[in-house]
Amino acid sequence: MAENWDECVIIDLPNLEGVQIVWSPAYAAQLLSENWPDTKGRSYSAALNACTDAMLGAASAAPARDAFLAAVDEAKIKTLR
Repeated sequence: MAENWDECVIIDLPNLEGVQIVWSPAYAAQLLSENWPDTKGRSYSAALNACTDAMLGAASAAPARDAFLAAVDEAKIKTLR
């Protein structure tokens, strides 16, 4: 079973109402694949792969969080934490 992150990531995606509180690679992967803005560069691809691997138990959760934060930065998504 995939582990949750020790610290959440709070983001404000422009195409979703309200902020998103992301505690897990599984939810991060869902947001990346279903609700991400059009900015999908290298960090996006790396984050999707890292979160999917962590979700499936093939990798730990911490690097997936770092990759997700890089994708957030790449897409210029507002973070609240």
